Amino acid sequence: MIGVIGVNHKTASLDIRDLFSIAQDDIIPLSENILLNQDIVGVVIVATCNRTEIYYSHQKSDVSQLKEALLKKVHLFLGLDKSYDEHFYHLSQSDAIRHLFKVISGVDSMVLGENQIVNQMKKSYLYSTEANLTDAVLMRLFQKSFECSKRVRTETEIQQGATSIGYLGIDLCSREFENIKEKSVLVIGAGETGELSIRGLIKRGVDDIYVTNRTDKKALEVAEKNNIKPMLFGNYKEQLHKVDIVITATDAGKYLIEKKDVEIASDLRNGKKQLYIDLSVPRNVDLEVAEVKGVQLYSVDDLKNILDAHQDMRENSLGKAEVIIDELVDDSLMWLNSRSLRPVINTITTNMQELNKRELAEFRRCLGDEACDQLEKMTGLLTQKYIRYLIKNLKEVTNNGSSTQSLDDINQLFKFDI
Repeated sequence: MIGVIGVNHKTASLDIRDLFSIAQDDIIPLSENILLNQDIVGVVIVATCNRTEIYYSHQKSDVSQLKEALLKKVHLFLGLDKSYDEHFYHLSQSDAIRHLFKVISGVDSMVLGENQIVNQMKKSYLYSTEANLTDAVLMRLFQKSFECSKRVRTETEIQQGATSIGYLGIDLCSREFENIKEKSVLVIGAGETGELSIRGLIKRGVDDIYVTNRTDKKALEVAEKNNIKPMLFGNYKEQLHKVDIVITATDAGKYLIEKKDVEIASDLRNGKKQLYIDLSVPRNVDLEVAEVKGVQLYSVDDLKNILDAHQDMRENSLGKAEVIIDELVDDSLMWLNSRSLRPVINTITTNMQELNKRELAEFRRCLGDEACDQLEKMTGLLTQKYIRYLIKNLKEVTNNGSSTQSLDDINQLFKFDI
């Protein structure tokens, strides 16, 4: 069985999402902690600026108990209490599969159709798989989700217009500054979001761009790749006054820019307008920065108010996307349900074959090897035919595994005393 528990931009504010943000280095320890629960057999944790989600496969029928157990582990790991439970959603089986497919297809994103989520989900899945945290169910469903994402993005117009948080941030820059081409920009963070922001700036004609990163080598690589200027990470605070726009996009998990840093920069700029766009969760820029004269500060949630004009066009694609998602959810659910029949099918097959083998052993003593060889061929064929009929009827009775109430009783029927 499959489930997901999490918070996202629909259920929690940025301040709440900050609290439940899980750093990359914490994903494996938290996953291993979750797997200590014997009912849970696989985990994939997805942590982005707009969501923190735990996908898991399990062997327990009472999912409400699993929800409480998972929340307790998350609270203990992050040092939080139960007062935030109302912001969490918990979905299971078809609802969980549908949610997974909607997320990776960009249907559940703040920016409808965003494409950055695809790489984020793939990285999360691969990270967990390489650490042996997943099982066959999660592997199958995530692979199916990649197929779903590809179909939605190629068979609909959901990607029309700006489709990432980074590009929305650049739209905001253009709104705040009449001639953005003449402005200088510092991008803090050379990861995917940071580089998308850089590309967006270049497309708008901005050529005075700096990039810095906690790893200076990475900043240099991105700078050379995009023909912009690298800045040593140890120097960026002293250089803030030189730029008109600062974009932060890191997973540092702490403030990289505080009010005192911006006050110094503002004095050196003589109060000239400066824009800070914080695309990070947790925040990289202290909220008090907005109190500095001449400074504008925007966070991820503020970008909701400037979704581009192509949003309506993308929303028209939702119907087509939902049809694709429903089709692949049904396929996945059919596969998942059929897995519940495997123990019964194995019991039927093993016990019928063993029964045939033991009865033949009795005849072999009476009839001899030659006669028994012919008999073995005939009874083997009959046994396989009976097995096929039983499995066919089993699938019909249980609707191919979707109705499992009688599975335990059926399993007992074929546990012969042999």
